[in-house]
Order: sequence, then C-alpha cells, then structure tokens
Amino acid sequence: MRRVSSHAVGLLLASAAIVTCASPVLAQHDVTGTLANGDATLDSGEFYDSYDIDGRAGDILTVRVGSSDFDAYVFVRGPQDSAFSNDDAEGGGSDAGLTVTLPADGTYTIFATSYASGETGSYRLVSSLDRAGSGAVTGAGAGGAGVLVAGGRAQGTLAAGDDTLQGGEFVDSFTLQGEPGSRVVLNMRSDTFDTYLHVSGDDGYEVFNDDAPGGSGDSQLEAQFPASGRLSLLATSFAAGEQGAYTITMEAVASGGGVPAGADAAGTALTLGTQVTGSLPGGSSYQLEGQAGQTVRLSLSSEAFDPVLRLAGPDGFTASNDDSPAGDTLDSLLEVTLPASGTYHLTVGTYSGEGAGAFRLAASAGEQAVAQADQPPAGRLTPGRSVSGSLAASDQTFSSGEYQDRFTFQGRRGDRVVFDMQSADFDTFLSLYLPDGGIETNDDRAGDEGTDSRLAITLPQDGSYEIAATSYAAAQTGSYTLRMGLETGADAPVLADAGGAGRVFLLSVGVADYQRASPLSLTDGDAAKLTQTLSAMGVLAPGSVTLLNAEATRGAVQSAFGRIAAQIGPDDLFLMFFSGHGSKESVDTIMEGDGSAETIEMYDAAIRDYELAQLFDQIPARSLLVLDSCFSGGFDTVIKRRTGRMGIFSSDSDLTSLVADKFEAGGYISMILQQALGGQADGDGNAAITAGELSEYMRSTFYQIASQGGLSATVYDRNARQVGSGYQHILVDRGGDGMPYEQVLLRLGAPRLAAR
Repeated sequence: MRRVSSHAVGLLLASAAIVTCASPVLAQHDVTGTLANGDATLDSGEFYDSYDIDGRAGDILTVRVGSSDFDAYVFVRGPQDSAFSNDDAEGGGSDAGLTVTLPADGTYTIFATSYASGETGSYRLVSSLDRAGSGAVTGAGAGGAGVLVAGGRAQGTLAAGDDTLQGGEFVDSFTLQGEPGSRVVLNMRSDTFDTYLHVSGDDGYEVFNDDAPGGSGDSQLEAQFPASGRLSLLATSFAAGEQGAYTITMEAVASGGGVPAGADAAGTALTLGTQVTGSLPGGSSYQLEGQAGQTVRLSLSSEAFDPVLRLAGPDGFTASNDDSPAGDTLDSLLEVTLPASGTYHLTVGTYSGEGAGAFRLAASAGEQAVAQADQPPAGRLTPGRSVSGSLAASDQTFSSGEYQDRFTFQGRRGDRVVFDMQSADFDTFLSLYLPDGGIETNDDRAGDEGTDSRLAITLPQDGSYEIAATSYAAAQTGSYTLRMGLETGADAPVLADAGGAGRVFLLSVGVADYQRASPLSLTDGDAAKLTQTLSAMGVLAPGSVTLLNAEATRGAVQSAFGRIAAQIGPDDLFLMFFSGHGSKESVDTIMEGDGSAETIEMYDAAIRDYELAQLFDQIPARSLLVLDSCFSGGFDTVIKRRTGRMGIFSSDSDLTSLVADKFEAGGYISMILQQALGGQADGDGNAAITAGELSEYMRSTFYQIASQGGLSATVYDRNARQVGSGYQHILVDRGGDGMPYEQVLLRLGAPRLAAR
C-alpha cells in the first residue's frame, strides 16, 4: 500500500500541427471563456481556445486555467519550437497551471483546453510575465525580474493568490544564471515565516534546504550550475499557508574553499587540544589551521538543542556530522583526515532549525580527544576478543531512548572488521561511527530471524572508529557480549572494479495507473525519470528495460530479467528499481519461515520477495535493488542471498511508505536516488559513486527530510492487519559487507568538484 496523491497523470498531446485563431498579443491575461461545440479541437478531440502573449528570453511566464465544469489543461507553444504543458496546478484539483522561463524573444500562444476529449464549460485564464528589468531583482548582479545571478538580491512576498505547492505552501519562481560548473550559495530570509528553498536543473539535478546554519527560520543551500548555465529556484515556506515578505541573496563560492567569495570568513580561532563554549543564536563560527594528512577530531555537544557541526576547507573540502539520523545521541562527533594545509572553517548549527542555547566544542588531534563531562570515555576493543557488558538505566541514552555502551578501535583502510553482538535479554543493535562522521548500522545477522546482530564492513579509511552497542527498542536492559573480528587488507574480500568499462543495466518499473488497486500519483514518473537520468549521463546499457503502468506485468518483469542476464557482464551493474504498491500476504512455504511474504505489486499481479530472489539469481554481476513501496524492507532476503548485492528500501517490512508530494515524486527514496545517481552522491568528486557513498547520501538526505516533521506511517502485522502507527525509515543493506563500502557502483565521467 502507498498513500494516494491527488496529482493526476499528465496528458500526452498529439504532435500534429494545431490551427489557431488570431488573438491579441498582450503582456498578461485575465479572461473568462467557454469551451463549447464549434470550437477548434485538438487531434485527440479536446476543444480549445488560444491566447497570445509577447515575451522575451529570460521572462518568467505564469499561466493558470481554472474551471468548475471540466478538468482543465494548459499548454504553450512558442519560438524555436518550444512547448510547455501541464494538467494540474500546484495544489492539486482540476485546475491547470505552469510557470516557465521563456527561451527566446517572440510571440507565445497559450492554449486553454480540457484533460479529456469533448468536455465543455466555462473557465478563467490568468497569465502574467515577470519582465526582465522591472526591478524585482536588485543589486550589482541582478539579471532582471525573476532572473538572479551571483551578487544579486531578490525581494518578494508570499501571499494569497500566489501559486501553491501540493502541500498548500505559497511559492514564487526565479531563474538562476551562472557560468557552467560554478557554485553559488543562496540564502533566503524572512521575519514572518519559516523559509524553504528548492533548486532544480538539467538531467534531474535537484537540491533543497529548509534551514541555514545557526538555528533560525532562514534557509541556505549551495548549488552548482550545469552546462546550460541555468537553474530554476522555488522560494516557498516550510508549512502550508505561511505568508510574508522575504529576501533572497546569491553569492559565488570561491573556487579554493567552502565559503562564499567575499564573505566574512572571520571566526573564533580554535586550536587543537582545547575546548570552547558558545551559544546560539550568537557566535557559531570558528577557524582552525590544519596540515595536510593531519587527523582532527571535533566534538560538539549541547543540552539545549540537537547540534550539527559543519567543516569546510581548501579545494572545496566539506564534511559534516549530526549523529541524529541513525537514531543516535544528540551530540555531534566528526573525525577527519585533512586533505590539504590551510584554514578550515567550522560552523555550529542545529539539526532541525529549532532550539537555541549553550554548546561545547572540543578539538583534538586523533586520539587526544577532550572527554565531554556528560559522556564517559569509550572502552577499547581488541580484534579476536570478546567483551561482556550490560545495558542499564544509568547508561548514556540516544535521543530516542535506547541505552548504549561505546567502544573504540584504530582501523586501517582495507581491513575488514566483523562485529557480533549477542544477548538473551534484549534485541541487539549495532552502530559504527566512521572517522569522517559517516555511520553504518545493522540490526540482525544475515539470514537470522533472532535478536543477535552482525555488522561487517571493509574500512574505507585510516583513523579512530567507534562502535555503539545498544538495543533495537528504547529502554531495554540486560547483559550482552560483543566480539570484533579482523581480516587484514590483503585478505579482505573486494569485488572486481569495473575500471570505467562497466555499464548500468537498468530494469526500471513504475506503476501508478492501477486497475486492481487504488491508483497512485507520480510513481510511474519515478521510473521514467531514473531512466532519463542514467541515459543522459551516458552510462545506460542498450539492453536496459523500462516498464510503466500496463507494460509492467509480472510476465514482462520476468522476461526482462532473462534478457538482461543474457547480456550483462561481470564488470557491469544491474540496477532494479520499483516505485508503486507493496503489500503483505500469508503464505505456506518453506521459503518464508515466518509464514508472511512481502510483495511488489505489478499492474496485473504480485511478485513475492522469495520469487524476486530467484529472479536475481540469474544475474552474474554486482546488483543494486531499490524499492520505493510499502513493506519493502522484507526484500532484504534478496540481498543476503549472495555477495555482491546491495539494497535500498523505503520502509521496514511492517511499515507503509509515503508519496513525496512536496517534491513532485512518487516516493522519497525515488527522489533522493535521482539526486544520488545524478552525481550528488559523489562525495569526494572523483567521478565515481561507491557503495559507501551511496549509503551515506541516501541515509543522510532521507533523515534530513524526515527531521522536518516526521513521516508518519502505519504498522501492519504479518497477516497484513493494521496494528498501530510509526514512522517511515530508510533501510540500506549491503549484505553484511557482501557489497564492500568502497566498491565502485558506477562512474560518472570526468572528475568534478566534490558535492556539498
């Protein structure tokens, strides 16, 4: 099951020429009209009226058609064979609306029509142009109304009558212009509402942010211009219906560092081996002088708010840590090896943009960390030995209420470590904290339905690691044992690297137009967009298959597996993606020890988890399975069946998944995956995405979104009966390191600047 969105499936217009009636050329329209017998018709039978508007390149055209008599549809034709269309205005319903940046000077024709053929009735059409040079955008870098360049400043107001997102938030649109490859920082500020920024561009590029560092209601994000030098910006609010004035600024990012060019880079000097105190709002910026190859450990804590620590330095280096996304302590711990000598800038912020108060920041070199008063020193782990411990009410707790014990060890890149935690008293859980602030977690041993945990990882870097031994549920207590096993780099298993020659064989499946179940919104678009993204990157193998709606039958999926298996090679990647309904059903088979199977629902029939595992066994290559559907976590058995597989699932095996209406996507995992594989997951900028980089990007981005209000979901038992409520979580499974952390999944082309 998946929550239904009200957004309708888009209408495909016939490509034949349309005969238009003469219309006056205006700068805006606010007219009423009627679709009736005798009007001109499209090839597919819809009546239409047309209106002309004179525009210039860079103008922002906004059109809305509303009717209480029929489901409205609007499209625009103009110079250079430009064409734009939309069935649904932001906010849903039967009105139609679009906002576009005009590509060239000339006359554009607006067509007011209906979604289905033969519909008639009255309508109202309102259109407007944000003209270049009208003064809505100001400053030395201003590019005219609705067009913003580096150094520019925009002022506006969210108010009733503006376009709205589907969640009910008012929204203004801008076009950003800059040099291809250049980066900019956008800031949006308002005294009357909680701001929100969303930037999109070519080939599915998308970045968004709700909160600027420092814990205010302002927003800040960094974006990089594509080859076209143009991006689209949506300025909106975090909550529906918020109104008021705002200001947006755009500043260039200096090529050698992580602070805006010309910005005040001053901050309180911080030296290793010291601890400082501060408070928010107020002083939150620090400078640290570092040397290439130096390991620095930064510890940030507060009893007043959930702190986030961000580090930026030479050559575009960035790192950040919050610890909260994995259900961890509110404190932030970041240990990094500095890539270059120079000045590094530290910023203290809040995870959710809420809260203020005192904080403590400690800096040390490697092992010389300054112990925090409220956190006892961690124990030491020795490879090949077990330690015994107990979780008790006197232990430190995570923010979600689980008790924890922490242990440290020194790791070397390429070593493979395996942690086993056992307890007869509670359901165990393991979290591993990497030197750069990354997190790996695991709840259950592979193939084991019990309460013991195993976490295996090939270490991605040298440095100090921490393992947290805790419980799956809050407030559980009891005894446990923890053992650490070690294989040196020479013995650690690593899959063959494609070396740049590997292709991506994609099986992308999306179903929205269900007949045997409730229809969904945008899930078919998720699958189509992923195919477009990988195709535009030039990595998509010709034998890839995309199945949408009625094409996506059980038989078609089975046939696609066979065709791809016959073509794929050991250096290639097989990626199966599905967005649509998922369900649970009782089964009587030895394939399901608990008597329950999770399913992904094709257009005509279901595919069960154990059936999908059998299909995957045909594929002789590394594999990535991504499911954005209810109960998809139950498909982790596919991943654990063999090495060389990785899974990303939108929910636990007993939880529903939600439609990401706010981001115009069928699901949150779908939207984040588009960003990740489009290049955003390439954290080190080496034009390759590894299993570890993909894991980190998917987790951190999902929990950033979830932190902004929580994704409430419904809990079902193994017989598909509703038993309660919970929150949607992302599951990333690398099969107990069967897909090593540093395994390259796909290559992007030429190296680029690191993603921020």
